Order: sequence, then C-alpha cells, then structure tokens
Amino acid sequence: MQIWDIVSALPSQWKTIADWLVTQNNPPKSYSLFPFNSEAELLVFKKDFQKALGISLGKYVRLRRVDYLLHQINEKFKQTLSANYIETPLGEMLAIFSEKGLCLLEFCDRKMLESELLALQKNLKANFIFQTTEQSIQLTQELSEYFAGERKNFSIPLDIIGTEFQKSVWQALLNIPYGSTSSYKLQAESMGKLSAIRAIAAANGRNQISIIIPCHRVIGSDGDLVGYGGGVDRKRALLKLEKTFN
Repeated sequence: MQIWDIVSALPSQWKTIADWLVTQNNPPKSYSLFPFNSEAELLVFKKDFQKALGISLGKYVRLRRVDYLLHQINEKFKQTLSANYIETPLGEMLAIFSEKGLCLLEFCDRKMLESELLALQKNLKANFIFQTTEQSIQLTQELSEYFAGERKNFSIPLDIIGTEFQKSVWQALLNIPYGSTSSYKLQAESMGKLSAIRAIAAANGRNQISIIIPCHRVIGSDGDLVGYGGGVDRKRALLKLEKTFN
C-alpha cells in the first residue's frame, strides 16, 4: 500500500491534525472523533487534503483501516489466508487466497472492503499473512495480460465463498462472455429466476472477486452503467478495454 507523507504535503496550518492522524494506526471511521473545532473546519481540511494528496480524506482513512486490519493477528484463528497488493492500470487491488484458491480480489479503495475482510476472516477463522505464492504470481501475470488485452479468460483457481444462491448468481456472471454485456433481467432469465431480479442484483453487488467474476459486464436494461463496487469510472474503463480487444 502506498505511504503518504501527509505532514509534509499539507499546509502548515494543519500540522496538529496531520500529526494526530499519522499517529492513528486505525483511524476512526467517524469524523466526529477527529480533532476538528467545527464542521466548517473539517470541510476546509478535506478540500486541502484532496488538493495536497490527490485522494480524498475518506479514501485515505479506508486504506489505512484496511491495511491495519490485514496486519492484525487473532490468536484464536489457526488458519491463514495469503494477502497481496497488486498494481493495475486502474489502481491498486488486494488479493486474498485460501489454500483452495482466490477468494477475494477488490480495488483497495472499495468502500465495503473492510466489511468484506472482517466477514471473510470470521467465516474462515483465519489471519491474513502477506506473502508471495505461486497463486499470487499467477494472478499478477494474468491481470497484467488482461489489462494488456492479451487475456480474455482467467485460469487462476477460485475459492468462491457465499451462500448457494450467491454462488449460482456469480456462476451466471462467469457465463457472460468477454466483450459482452448483460442486464439484471437477462441474467435472471438465464438462471430461470425472473422473479428474483432484485435478489440477483444484490448478489452481484456482493461479488468480491472483481474482474474475474465479471459483475462489471452487467448494465441496466436502458444501457446505463448502474453501480459498481470499484466505481462507475472503472466499470466504464473495463468495458471499454474489453470492447477494444474483443
């Protein structure tokens, strides 16, 4: 994960707050716990922070909290999950592997990433360990090839974790060809569950193996890009990439 020198980057008027923020290994989610004197002061700080660092204060806090979580060890957990940061043209991603395969691949600034990691850790009763493995090397190579337009299908083993319904929804996503798009309605029809469009859309949103399980290929019936956990701009970029090289 990138390390920012916020004390040097921010205007000197914010030194006290910057010093405080640096000392917070796990910064609080709520700005009400930050040492601001008023809402107006917070708004000015957020503006200056974005200008000086090139990222929002909220994104910075999320990244710090995720990195803190990944380095904590729970003595009650006996299993381990391998963790790796992977650079891509669309931003840094976090990959988590079990012994069976890839169980999480998300952009590091995804708002739900901390919750996903906590759920994964609780479900598998495992600690995260940063280490390079054959799986992480393979994934890094396959992602590099994908973004270069040299790979349309991934061969990295997956360990898909979710309910049986969620798994069926994600399997339907895997059936959407590279360079193509679908809609929630078409996805529901392909599953024979036309009455479950909302539940299917919700399950798409819970997909935590981005790009490889291609929820970015699902758009609105009217062609609108609709939501995407990694951000609509990334969704647009992924679809453009696949259209270009298809």
